[in-house]
Amino acid sequence: MMRTASRLIPVIAGLLLALTWLLVRSATPDPATHDRTLEAFRMLLLNNAALHRDILRARAGMLRNYDPLVRSINGLRAATNTLRALEMAANGETSTAIAREVQSLVAAVDAQEALVDTFKRNNALLQNSLSYFNHASHQLGMLASAEGNPSAEAIGALANGMLRFTGDRSPQAAADVVAALDRLATLMPPRASRNDAIALEAHARLILTALPDSDAVVGRLLAAPVSERARALHDLYLDNHAQAAARAGLFRLLLYCAAVVLVASLGYLFYRLHLGARALRERLAFENLLAEISTRFINLPPERIAHGVEDGLARLAEVAGLDRAYMLLCDAAGTGVQTAHRWSRDGVAALSADAGNALLQAGLQWQLAGQERQGCIHAPSVAALPASRERATLMACAIRSWTCVPLGRAGSRIGLLGFDMMRDERRLGDDDIALLRTAGEIFTNAIDRERREAERAALETRLRQAQRLEAVGTLAGGIAHNFNNILSAILGYAEMALAGLSSDSRTFRHVQEVRNAGERARDVIDQILTFSRRAERRRQRVSMRAMLDEAIGLLRASLPATIEMRLHVTAGDGAVLGDSAQLQQVVINLCTNAAHAMDGRGIVDVALDSVIVDDATTLSHGALARGRYLRLQVQDSGRGMDPATIERIFEPFFTTKPVGRGTGLGLASVHGIVVDHGGVLDVRSRPHAGSTFAVYIAAADPADMHATDAQTPTVPTGHGETILLVDDEAPLVALGEEMLAALGYEPVGFDSGSAAMAAFSADPQRFDLVLADEVMPAMTGSELAIAMHRLRPDIPFILMSGGINPPEAVRSQAAGIRAFLKKPLSSSDIAQALARHLPACDSRTDAAI
Repeated sequence: MMRTASRLIPVIAGLLLALTWLLVRSATPDPATHDRTLEAFRMLLLNNAALHRDILRARAGMLRNYDPLVRSINGLRAATNTLRALEMAANGETSTAIAREVQSLVAAVDAQEALVDTFKRNNALLQNSLSYFNHASHQLGMLASAEGNPSAEAIGALANGMLRFTGDRSPQAAADVVAALDRLATLMPPRASRNDAIALEAHARLILTALPDSDAVVGRLLAAPVSERARALHDLYLDNHAQAAARAGLFRLLLYCAAVVLVASLGYLFYRLHLGARALRERLAFENLLAEISTRFINLPPERIAHGVEDGLARLAEVAGLDRAYMLLCDAAGTGVQTAHRWSRDGVAALSADAGNALLQAGLQWQLAGQERQGCIHAPSVAALPASRERATLMACAIRSWTCVPLGRAGSRIGLLGFDMMRDERRLGDDDIALLRTAGEIFTNAIDRERREAERAALETRLRQAQRLEAVGTLAGGIAHNFNNILSAILGYAEMALAGLSSDSRTFRHVQEVRNAGERARDVIDQILTFSRRAERRRQRVSMRAMLDEAIGLLRASLPATIEMRLHVTAGDGAVLGDSAQLQQVVINLCTNAAHAMDGRGIVDVALDSVIVDDATTLSHGALARGRYLRLQVQDSGRGMDPATIERIFEPFFTTKPVGRGTGLGLASVHGIVVDHGGVLDVRSRPHAGSTFAVYIAAADPADMHATDAQTPTVPTGHGETILLVDDEAPLVALGEEMLAALGYEPVGFDSGSAAMAAFSADPQRFDLVLADEVMPAMTGSELAIAMHRLRPDIPFILMSGGINPPEAVRSQAAGIRAFLKKPLSSSDIAQALARHLPACDSRTDAAI
C-alpha cells in the first residue's frame, strides 16, 4: 500500500505542475482592463466630437474662452495614454497591427493638438479684429452721419461688404471689401476719428487675411483622422480580445480534464489509505493539505504569495501538531536572513530576528552526524545532542525538537524550512519528513515564481526601453570607436616603423605582418559596421544600370503615388569602380530631394548616359578632366533654387526645409560619396523652373575588371603650419603628433577638449587648423568646434570618428567643420585632409573626404 502511494506521488506532482501551467494559461483577459479600454475608446470618440463642436462654436464666436478645447484635448490625451497599454497587452498575429494602429492614433492626436493650438492663436486674433471692426464701423458711421461727412456712406458700404465676406469668402466678396477700403481711404473722415478710421482699415485688412486661414485650419481639424484611427484600433483590439478569450476557454477545458485526473488519483490514493491504519489516514490528510496549498499557489497573485506562504506554514504546523514553523531565505552574501515567514501557536513566543539568523547558520552548516533523514535534519531531542555549536544554538532558542528542511534552487542553498517543538519532544516518521520536504518544495516553487514574476516585470520594463533605442547601431558605433582607436595606434606606429626600415630586412617583414593583422582587424570592424549600415564598402566594378534599376525600384515603393518616376538609359553596359550601396544612396537621396522640392507631386526624370570630355571642363561644383564618364542626371519640376542657395546646398547641416523635416545631411552625403568616388557634381536650377543634378563618375575600363583601388596618390607635406590635435586617448595624441611632425607640420596635442579650448582661447591666431576626435568625455569634438568657431569663425576644423558618424551624433549645426575622417587614419589620410582644408588651399570648403 505504501509502495502504491509512493508511485502515485510523482504522478500527482506532475499533475500539479500541469495544473499550474494550465491554470496560468487559462487565465481570461482582465475584465476591468477590458472595460477601461472600451471606456477609453468611448471617451476618445466623445472628446473628439466635442472638440469638433467647440471648434465650430469658437469659430462662430459663440465660445467665451478656450477651456472646452483644452478639456477635450486633455481627454483625448488621457484616452490615448490608456490605449498605449494595448501595445504590450496584445497577443498573437494582431500585436504588430495593434502597435502600428496605436502609433498612428497617437500621431493623429498629436497633429490635431498642434492644429488646435494654431486655431486658438488665429481665432483669438480674428475674433478680436471682428469685434473691433463692428464697434468701430458703427461708431464712425454714426459720427460721420452726424457731421454730414461723405465718408459715412463709404463706412456703411465697408461694413456691409465685410458682413457679406464673413458669410461668403469668395474672391468677389473679398474684392468688394478691398474696394470699400480703397474708397474710404480717398475720403476724409471726421478729424476727431481719423485714427479710428486708420485702425478700422487695418483690422479690416487683417480680417481679409486671417478669416480664410482660420477656415483652412478648421477644415483640417474636422478632417483629422482621429476617429477613423480609433475605430480601426477598436476593431483590432476586439479581435485580439476574442482570440485571448478563446485560448483561455481551451485551456480551461484542458485544466478541467487535468483536474479530473488529479481528483481521480487522489481519490484512489484516499481509498488505498483508508484501508490502512489511522496514521495512513492522517498522512492522506497531510497530503491533501499539501495539494490544497499547492493549488492555492497556482493562481495566487505574486503580491499575495508571501501571505500564502505564512498561511501554508500555519496549516502545516497545525495538522502536524507542531508549535512553530518558519521559512528563512538567505541574503545575497548567505550570512543572514533576507526574508522570513513565521508562524507560532498561541502561547508560543514568535521567532526573533537574532534567533532566525542563528538557526539559519545552524541549518546550512550542520555538522552533527546521524541527524540527516530524507535529505532533511531532524533532532527529536535537542537535549540528547552531543555538546556542540548546533546544540547550544537550539538550546538558546528554547527548542526541544527541531526539524529543518534545506531549500535549494539551481544547485545552491537559498534558505530553510524549520519546525519547532517548544513544549515537549516529538519524533517524526520518515513519511512525515518526506511530506515536510514536499512542502518545502512547494514553498520554494512559490517563492521562485514570485521572484521570476518580479524578474519578468523588470525584463519587460527593460524591453520596452530597449525597443525605443537603436541598439544595433549604437553598439556597432561604440565597438568601432574603441577598436578603431586601438587600431589607429597599431597601424599608425606600424606605418611609421615601416618608413624607417629597409624593405629587405627581417624586421620590416615582421612589422609588415603587424600592419597586415591590423588591416584584417579593420575588416572585422567593417563587417560589424556593415551589419549596422555604417560601413564603408570596398571599391569594385559596379554596373550602373543594375544599380539604378534597384534604386528606382526602392524609390517607387517608398515615394508617394503622386510622384512619377521616368528612367532614360542610353549607357546600358556602363560600369564604374565604386561601392554599389553608396552609389544607390546617391540616387535615393537625389530623387527624394527632388520629390520634396515638388511637395510630393510631379515628375522626376532619371537619366544615365555616357559622356566623353575632350577638354577640361569646369562645372558648378568641380572640374572634369579629360576622359570618359558616366553621367547620372536627376531632374525635377519643383520650386528651383537661386544662385546663393546652389552655392550652399552641399554644406553639412544646410537645409531650406522647415524645422523637423530635414537635417541638411542628404545632399552633403551625396557630395561626400561622389567626391569619394572621384566624381564631380553639376547643379543647374532657377527659381520656379525646377532643378537638375548631374553626377559625373569616371567609367571603368575593361582592364579594371578586378581593380579595387586607384593608384596611391602623392602624399603632400606641410610647411610648418601649426595643427591643434585633440584626442581623449593620450597614446593617439602622441602618435598623431609624430605623424604630423613627419609630414612637416608643427603639432600641438591635448587629450581633453577643455585643455584644448583653454589653449585656443589664449591665442586663437596661433593655430592654422584643428584636428579633433568626435567622441570624447566632457566635451565632444562637435561641441569643441562650435566653441572655437565663436572665437575664430575662419579656423578650419576636421573631425575624426572611430565608428559613430558625427552628423548623426550632432543635431545642431557646427559651423566651421570642414571634413569628417574615419579612424584608423594613415599618414596619407591626414596629409590629404590637411592639404585640402588648410587656409592656403583653394578647396577649403569641401564637405568631406
